[in-house]
Amino acid sequence: MARRRVRKKSFRLAMRMKKKLFIVFFIAIGLLVFLLARIIFIQISSGDRYEKIVLDQQEYASTIIPFRRGDIVDRKGTVLATSTDVYNVILDASQVSSKEAYLEPTVDALVSCFGVNKAEVENYISEHSDSQYYVLEKKIPSDQVEKFEALREKENSNIYGVWFEKEYIRKYPYNNMASNLLGFTTSGNVGIGGIEDYYNSTLNGTDGRAYGYMNSDMSYEDTLKEAVDGCTVVSTIDANIQSIVEEKIQDWVDEYTNTDSDDLSGAAKHIGVILMDPNNGEVLAMAQYPNYDPNNAWTLEGYYKKEEIDAMTEEERLDALNGVWQNFCISDTYEPGSTTKPFTVASGIDSGKLTGDETYVCGGGLQVTDRYIHCDNRSGHGEETVETALRDSCNVALMQMGFTIGPETFRKYQQIFNFGLRTNIDLPGEARTDSLLFSVEDLENMKTNLATNAFGQNFNVTMIQVISAYSSLVNGGSYYQPHVVKAIQDDDGNIIKTIQPTLLRRTVSESTSDLLTDYLQSVVTQQGTGRYAKVEGYTMCGKTGTAEKLPRGNGKYLVSFEGSIPAKDPQLVIYCVVDEPNTGDQAHSSYAQSIVQPILTEVLPYLNIAKDEDVDSDEDEDIFANISTGDDDESSDDGDSGDDYSGDEDNSDEDNSDEDNGEGGE
Repeated sequence: MARRRVRKKSFRLAMRMKKKLFIVFFIAIGLLVFLLARIIFIQISSGDRYEKIVLDQQEYASTIIPFRRGDIVDRKGTVLATSTDVYNVILDASQVSSKEAYLEPTVDALVSCFGVNKAEVENYISEHSDSQYYVLEKKIPSDQVEKFEALREKENSNIYGVWFEKEYIRKYPYNNMASNLLGFTTSGNVGIGGIEDYYNSTLNGTDGRAYGYMNSDMSYEDTLKEAVDGCTVVSTIDANIQSIVEEKIQDWVDEYTNTDSDDLSGAAKHIGVILMDPNNGEVLAMAQYPNYDPNNAWTLEGYYKKEEIDAMTEEERLDALNGVWQNFCISDTYEPGSTTKPFTVASGIDSGKLTGDETYVCGGGLQVTDRYIHCDNRSGHGEETVETALRDSCNVALMQMGFTIGPETFRKYQQIFNFGLRTNIDLPGEARTDSLLFSVEDLENMKTNLATNAFGQNFNVTMIQVISAYSSLVNGGSYYQPHVVKAIQDDDGNIIKTIQPTLLRRTVSESTSDLLTDYLQSVVTQQGTGRYAKVEGYTMCGKTGTAEKLPRGNGKYLVSFEGSIPAKDPQLVIYCVVDEPNTGDQAHSSYAQSIVQPILTEVLPYLNIAKDEDVDSDEDEDIFANISTGDDDESSDDGDSGDDYSGDEDNSDEDNSDEDNGEGGE
């Protein structure tokens, strides 16, 4: 009886267990069905999104493909700056050491092609047998790489575990030529100075990439995104003209450099020369002394003595380098001297304040309020017309013209000629000079300010301001924005952008321009101060300048010449500045003229500018007899206000320029 009860109880227990198992089973089946349905739903609705997430978590094998920075070429296609491909030699030690037969042939090939140290390479492979990436050599030229590849391609060469990363280095085929105009690049394809800087984004391209990953099928997939190379910048510069200009500057430097001294100051503190097409603002050449080699831009050797370099702090060294890299033609300001006298005359003629028929009497100086201001000829020029005042560079006549023009009109035309304003040339670092000019109130309240401004003293300019303004004065009155780039090409050589000439304003009327060119022709005659710049067989306009620098009386001068050829319908303008020529008597513009004349003698035939003047050989011989000596029959004072007039030194901005000059008004 008892046994039956036990069996019955066991049966009931078994039935309850079965029911529970069935319930658990069906719940599990239900959950599985639900999960399966959910997975199907996710796959259909969000599969792509989750697949991307998974793929993003995979390990990628990625290699950057560098872009090639675009070239800078001259107006005829001559390459001035280019990018040359070089290679980094990468050693995969794990592959080289995977077979004993690979080691010796691979190392021998590396030694033969790249000159590496055999023992060092073998030691590295032995000690880092798991390494897959080691930069063995950097910036190897392509011909050495080709030599290595030729060895590897030989049958049974057993050369393994070496590959190459391509990159580019910047090269300047003509070394120092146009260096301050071109600039250079530093790491990361960043332009420093010049066209390299201003057009940096145009010259740069976009890196490509080769990469691989495990796809959703767990197979390895390669993807290649090609690099986009930078564009080529076509400059307005003519390499032949640039070369001529720099050669003639160097000839002058060689003549005036003291080779018997270890002084590195050279033939002058600065020399700048700009040649421009006055009819569209294109700069044909822009050169300076001293310059530098952009292939080796970070050296100060040749500019400073070794002990001076060694004593420099890092900040001092960088300041010194910036001084070497700086473009004198656009970044330095100075008092221009008598090269601005034509603008004073033009202001008077164009405004109607002068007729051109006025006469003045020069007795060697003029009393202005409590100051006596000298002329360049302290004995006096006697009676001067407007034309002869420019020819003789008479300060007294120009001061009287300034008083007739008046402060308001004088200041108005300074702005019209763009003095005090940037030209916005397409180069970095153009100096501002607005703070270096007097206001109308300053000119009204102090009469000496207007007097000295009339002959180019006590206000500052840049070279690019002067030549741009002068171009408008002789071309009929059209002021074009100066520029150094004329087109942009893609990496296939197709022109994608053309820089058209930009006419900014009219400065003077055509009649005023015609009258001024008549006046300025007399400057380069045998009687004029610009006679040493005259080129045989060509009509020519010009104006000289001899500015005494601050502090007055220290014997430091900045001399200059601006000119245009032919006199009527000019095709070329030139401006040359020599800052502190290395001579005992600096106050002679003939130093600048002796650079200009040989430049024009070669450049004019090259440009096919025809001669338009009969030549008097006897007169020509007289004119050029003394050009190399600087004997220009001018007073060494050349308008120096000297002890009698100190000028307003507070009107100079030392942050913009270290040339707080005085005026020698030639």
